[in-house]
Amino acid sequence: MHPLYQKRCVFTGQLDKFDRHTAMQYVANVGGICKNGVTKDTNYLILGDNSYCASIKGGKSSKQKKAEDMILKGLDIKIIPETTFYQLLRNE
Repeated sequence: MHPLYQKRCVFTGQLDKFDRHTAMQYVANVGGICKNGVTKDTNYLILGDNSYCASIKGGKSSKQKKAEDMILKGLDIKIIPETTFYQLLRNE
């Protein structure tokens, strides 16, 4: 079974390899679920590049801050960089 199967994934920031729609399609192709916002059901927050956005303070998007707050409250959300996401996609 693929590591992203039945996992809820949320993207934040700009991805290097794919546009977000393509990345979401890859997740769906292996049985994962893509969402637009971080919730208690989120399994993975995939971090793209946020440096393009002047409104982001401290290099963290609101999705990343929300996920970090939820992790502190004991929820099992993994915040991973884009490179780790591609390793998961390749099932490495």
